[in-house]
Amino acid sequence: MTLRIACIAAALLTAGATTAQPQGRARTPARTPARTPAPAPAPASRTFTLKNGLRVTLIHAGTVRRALVSLVLETGEVDEPAFGPGLASLTADMLLQGTVARSAEQIATEAAGLGTKIAVRAGPVTTTISGEVETTRIPRFLSLVADLVRHPLLDTAGFGRVRRHAVRALDSTLHNRADLARQQWRAIIFPDGPFGHPYAFAATLGMLQLGHVRNVYDDNYSASRAHLYVSGVFDDAAAEKSVREIYSDWKAGTPAKSRVIRAVAVHELVTLDQPGADRSVTWIGLPTIDPADQNFAKLEVADMLLAGDDSSRVALDLAAIESVPQHGSSILWQRRSATYWVDVLDVRTANTGAALAAVIGELSALKKEAPSEAEVARARNRVIAAFEARNNSRDGLVALMEFMDEHSIGDGWRTGYAKRVMAVTREDVRAAVAAYLDPQHMAIAIVGDRASIEPQLAKLRPIVP
Repeated sequence: MTLRIACIAAALLTAGATTAQPQGRARTPARTPARTPAPAPAPASRTFTLKNGLRVTLIHAGTVRRALVSLVLETGEVDEPAFGPGLASLTADMLLQGTVARSAEQIATEAAGLGTKIAVRAGPVTTTISGEVETTRIPRFLSLVADLVRHPLLDTAGFGRVRRHAVRALDSTLHNRADLARQQWRAIIFPDGPFGHPYAFAATLGMLQLGHVRNVYDDNYSASRAHLYVSGVFDDAAAEKSVREIYSDWKAGTPAKSRVIRAVAVHELVTLDQPGADRSVTWIGLPTIDPADQNFAKLEVADMLLAGDDSSRVALDLAAIESVPQHGSSILWQRRSATYWVDVLDVRTANTGAALAAVIGELSALKKEAPSEAEVARARNRVIAAFEARNNSRDGLVALMEFMDEHSIGDGWRTGYAKRVMAVTREDVRAAVAAYLDPQHMAIAIVGDRASIEPQLAKLRPIVP
């Protein structure tokens, strides 16, 4: 099988444009599996809800007497006002700056004494406070986490430290070509929502005040918006007893409202100029179906075959173009009603057009012709292996349950995962690319030397807008 640049060449010739066709090369076939891989056994788990609305899930997995304790709050970037990108992270970071009873130093020291470090992170739709501890220390860690979320100091000094740190981190981020490409691309497909501004700006951070943080905390940090997970090896009854003693009197608050942020398919090109840059980063992709869709497994296999790992078509193409081995370059970002697929190309500036043509060429080829059974078999196995690897740990199991909760899919989705993936056929892959990965509906964001890149893009129009 040869490099598929020829497919885009034909389309471009129809439009009156031409492009060079790199040398092709053989692809290595994969062995067809003898039987369907068996899914990993489901972990023993149970969920109960306290009277204040706090949901609690206890997951029994592993053999080492340790447990991950993770408190997940239903608030994040999705709740940020238009004037305040970064506010969710500022609020989360304030939890480690001290409570009414503990200073920041005491929090860190106590966590270290429990053999852990507290991780706090505000994400797109949730904020998480977590840490791993030895089983006998679960009650003490539960108490420490409860103090952070229930009695944060939220003082001026702590806010100043957190905001200064955020400004320093932002400066580093905005000098990173990959981060800039991400921001430019997401602004295209999320024009009106918080996901379209994944990074704050220095001016924005400068305008945010402690009062904004307190408002976010008061509105969103409460039991009815929280889900507590304990995952590992522990005594079930003892863990429940500790949870009830520590969290039953946490204020209920008001449940989170349904927040739907939808991505928009836009065929648009944005180029951020970095004169003289020797490399460029390109994001090319579009919104696509959610994991709950019956065809999502087909899309996952198509993604893996196309650009999901270092043996995928695009990875082999890029290795030939760049003359160095390449890893999988695609991202299948899975948020409810806002799932998107994107391929990220980090190449030498002179190869920007060739890399982009390779992606479009492979998409065009797969849209017209089903891949070989060997390719599909390898992709199916890699998809299942990646799924099992992600969900075969204490934190992976928690992430999986969060994921299923967000997408309103039951445990049957997990237990039937391998069967669905193994049922994907060659024609399913072709149809999935045709239906969900049409390059003529994709947004493209490029960060690099515009003067060098623009002549390369001219050869790819009108498929590149």
